[in-house]
Amino acid sequence: MKAYETVFITDPDIPEEDLDKITERLTGIVDNFNGKIIGVTKWGRKKLAYRIKKRTKGYYLVLNFLGNRDLTTELERVLKLDDRILKYLTLKVDENSELDSGEEKGPEQEEKTENMDTQDEDIKGE
Repeated sequence: MKAYETVFITDPDIPEEDLDKITERLTGIVDNFNGKIIGVTKWGRKKLAYRIKKRTKGYYLVLNFLGNRDLTTELERVLKLDDRILKYLTLKVDENSELDSGEEKGPEQEEKTENMDTQDEDIKGE
């Protein structure tokens, strides 16, 4: 299975219960296609860069999951048919990038982070 990330923007005026129903429906689709949910992140209401369907604000949500091409096709079909969804984008996540799976960092990953921090300090000091 490959890792994917779907970012979607909903109508900012819909109630919180509807947002939960949308995410439950999408997670149900992932389960039906034998995928695995890595995480659902709510970014909240934000101003859009440009008008979408006469809206200047939108509610951003991110769905990280493992699955196959059939799963992403079905997710995009459902998102396209839902009038509450203003925009969506599904990306295949690079194997080398880190998904927020809630796992703790190992010693090697922490060491890499520390090295990057010291490199940043060196650059700032110049």
